[in-house]
Amino acid sequence: MKHAAKLPIKIDTSFFSEELLAPHKKYVKLQKYAKGMDGVNFGSETLHIKNDADFINQLPNNLLALEKPYVFLLELPAASVTNAVLPVHVDLNKTCGINVYLEASGEVTKFYRWDKEERKSHYVEEFCAEQNDVWLMDTSTPHSVELLLNTRRRMITFSFTKLKYAEVLAAL
Repeated sequence: MKHAAKLPIKIDTSFFSEELLAPHKKYVKLQKYAKGMDGVNFGSETLHIKNDADFINQLPNNLLALEKPYVFLLELPAASVTNAVLPVHVDLNKTCGINVYLEASGEVTKFYRWDKEERKSHYVEEFCAEQNDVWLMDTSTPHSVELLLNTRRRMITFSFTKLKYAEVLAAL
């Protein structure tokens, strides 16, 4: 895959606790990349993880020497309609991320190429993460997530703001 890679690393999630979460931001605004795409649009929410050092310290030292990522819980709420989707978007203030899937049930993440002239997103590739998987994603590339009916999706995400996808992948 060009925009995502399943990583052969394990992150101990036993440090995760609902009591150590704090609101950060809700994302509901549509970006240009979603224009003309199918699906019922749903937003997402990030929450600060107060004990982020417990997670950051599990990453390889050579990666942390290049950049210390921010750590959030990313939550996609349970959709009460069929054909729900986190619409095509790029992550703002983030170049790439390592996602540790706490709750995943077969949702599909799709990547797109934005055509400036057509002002349209074109499908490129996709992956399906399973619970406990660890994936690196190029979040500067337009992407969407097809949600499942009445199923919440949650992940711990390590957010990089300086290093590009290829640089993080090379460090791993």
